[in-house]
Amino acid sequence: MSLRSLSFLLALLAAFPWAAQASAINICYHYGCSRHAYVDISAEADAWLAARLSAADSPETERSAVSDAVTALYHIAARTLPIWQDKGGNFRDGPAEGRMDCVDHSSNVTTFLTYLQDHGWLQYHTVGKPAWRAPRLLDLHYTAVLRDMLSGQDWVVDSWFKDFGQAPVVLALDIWMEGYSP
Repeated sequence: MSLRSLSFLLALLAAFPWAAQASAINICYHYGCSRHAYVDISAEADAWLAARLSAADSPETERSAVSDAVTALYHIAARTLPIWQDKGGNFRDGPAEGRMDCVDHSSNVTTFLTYLQDHGWLQYHTVGKPAWRAPRLLDLHYTAVLRDMLSGQDWVVDSWFKDFGQAPVVLALDIWMEGYSP
C-alpha cells in the first residue's frame, strides 16, 4: 500500500465515529517487567475515569480519586491478564503467572497515572518519575510518584504492598522514603 493510500484510509477512518478504537495501555508483570501486554480501555471505562476524577475539588480528593482509578485500571487489565493472582510483596506469590514485583507495580501505576494525565483528568497533580529507596541494604523498592502542583509535595501511589484488587497506598514520599510499610 502506498503512503498516499494509507493516508487516505486513515483520514477516511477518522471521519467515522464508529471507527474509533479503544485506548490501549501497556501492562507488565512476572517480575522485572519480563512480560508485557496491551490492555484496551473502553469508552465506558474512560467515561467513568473522567467522571471520578472530575469530582475532585482539592489535591486530597484527587489523590483519593487516583487511588480508585488505579484500582479500576488494574481490574480492567485482570480481565485478560493473569495479574489477579498477584499477592502483596514478593514472597507470597509463589510461581503465579501474574505475579508482580515493585518494578512491575511502579511501571504499571506510572503508566496509569500518565494515562490519566494525558487525558487531562488530573487537575491538581502531575506525574513524576518513579522513586526508589533502599532503607536497608537488601530492601530496594520502587514506586510511582505524583507531584501536588499547589504545594510541590511528592506523593507515592504504591500498589505493591497489597494483594491484587486492593487500593494502593497513597502517602507522602518523605514518609515512604523512611521505609514505610503498612
